[in-house]
Amino acid sequence: MKKLFLSALLFIIAAQYAVSSNSNPFLYRTPLGCKTHLNFEAESPQEIERHRVWLNLTNTEGLFKQVLIGYIEGATNGWDVNYDGISLDANKYADFYSINEGKKLVIQGRALPFDPSDTIPLGYRSAIRGNLIISIDRTDGDLAQKDIYLQDKETGTVHNLKNGPYTFYTNTGIFNDRFILRYSEESKLGVDEIVSNLSSFYISVKDRVITLNSEKTFLRETAVFDLNGKLLFSSQNRGESYVEIVGIQSNSQVLLVKATLEDGRVIARKVLF
Repeated sequence: MKKLFLSALLFIIAAQYAVSSNSNPFLYRTPLGCKTHLNFEAESPQEIERHRVWLNLTNTEGLFKQVLIGYIEGATNGWDVNYDGISLDANKYADFYSINEGKKLVIQGRALPFDPSDTIPLGYRSAIRGNLIISIDRTDGDLAQKDIYLQDKETGTVHNLKNGPYTFYTNTGIFNDRFILRYSEESKLGVDEIVSNLSSFYISVKDRVITLNSEKTFLRETAVFDLNGKLLFSSQNRGESYVEIVGIQSNSQVLLVKATLEDGRVIARKVLF
């Protein structure tokens, strides 16, 4: 029981504790108090195996949200009241969390031994329309040496967060099926696996002009990304079935063009630019 208690002490945050509470002994704040970091450190007479990654959701205007995912003795891959912490969704601008058994977790404990094939869904809520950034704050244990990937199912991108932050464009809303945290690139999704396809929809490129033509339904929105997931172009196109996109500045030879149709279907295709 002593061993289990020590494990829990390093990771515990029960649902009844407010993640934003100043009295929580496992949290520390920056001197300005503008950012709350999830910090689980305690002195222990014995070394406890743990492998953790802290992820930040930010933007250039000062938004900051953080989640912690860690593999630690005593935790399981299910809901653990002694290791998992539910997000209180207290920030009016955004929320950021991992998802397990339908729960939105600001802290998630995972079972040992660490499995490099493990995947963790990530979700977010945004009251902001624009670019957001997901980055690694810090890591420890085996995760300090391993590559850590963010899979963006919307753009078909798998980005190595160890190589730098991932910037993406978002509309306002709740998005629980866009991102997956993983530790290998093996399950990288192709475009055809994540989007609808229509024979009556055409995308072509000539002289660096991208043309979209939908014969049977109107377009609602169009967007163009590079293969790192960076948004290069976005526009609303309600009531239009033919769109020309000009003026894109990119050194990439391959771009991802995404179109949302009026009936809600999404088409995404890679094009040579």
